[in-house]
Amino acid sequence: MISNESDSLESVKKHLAKSFEVNEKNLSLWLNWHGESEGKLIRSHLALSTGEALGLSKHTAIIWAVVCELIHSASLLHDDICDSDEVRRGKVSVWKNFGIPAAICTGDYLIAESFKKITEIEQGWHQNILLGLLSGTVKEIVFGQSGDLSTNFLNLGWEDYKNVAKAKTSPLICLPMMGMFKCAELGEPYYINLRKISDEIGLAYQIVNDLENILLNQANEIPTDIKFERMNALVVLIKEKSSEKEINFLKKNKEELKQFLISSNIKDDLIDRIQLILVNIKDSLHLMPIVIRPIISSLCEGIDKKASQFIYAK
Repeated sequence: MISNESDSLESVKKHLAKSFEVNEKNLSLWLNWHGESEGKLIRSHLALSTGEALGLSKHTAIIWAVVCELIHSASLLHDDICDSDEVRRGKVSVWKNFGIPAAICTGDYLIAESFKKITEIEQGWHQNILLGLLSGTVKEIVFGQSGDLSTNFLNLGWEDYKNVAKAKTSPLICLPMMGMFKCAELGEPYYINLRKISDEIGLAYQIVNDLENILLNQANEIPTDIKFERMNALVVLIKEKSSEKEINFLKKNKEELKQFLISSNIKDDLIDRIQLILVNIKDSLHLMPIVIRPIISSLCEGIDKKASQFIYAK
């Protein structure tokens, strides 16, 4: 990481720490619990590197990075409730430890804080642009999650899976870069192409997450996507490779379903699909400003690295 971005990232962390400081004791406890398991700050890196590449104000990029982290953090709290996920980044999730109302309140606070943070940006017209973008993205996240909740386990086709996966994952990948694109007034063609590329990145990320949920699960446990009958790329592809009789059997026998997914070659098919997505993204890079191409390439390299761990997985 270059020194300028490193310094900016430290500023982001300080802003986040301040946003997590509240006087109300219960909310403070929940925020501290959630905030202790710091993620990789991918969205901060995207906002900071994009803002710098486009010559935008360092202050604007830092505040926007904080906004993106806050809204992402809120989405994780609410997603954990919707998905019944009991663990988040190696810790018991907020809803599991303190209850669903606590997780809802904590997520709501972070959403409100993300909008408030935008008012700290010095240029008023940047505030207007980013407020509109953030509002639209929050709506997209809700639409994506509601679409995921309405999917039918073991009856979802691949095209439907792709649409839901993109709707769930891509908005918060696109947001950090799109905010900087709009502040730099790059123009509608760049916005459209960034969204298309973000959709593909989001799809690849979701497939990798689905592989992790099933294949990196402890041997004696039913993976949560199977246990709670959630959308998963491995499960979706069963329709393409199994008879109706086999599918009906697997619906009723979750342990058998887990073993079938682990032992089948479905993961290899998915890895091939991830590689194809990454190739398509690479072929679309010419549609992005030259200074942005390395940023997107770095994202793709990260996905490729995560996917490669499953090549020899058994």
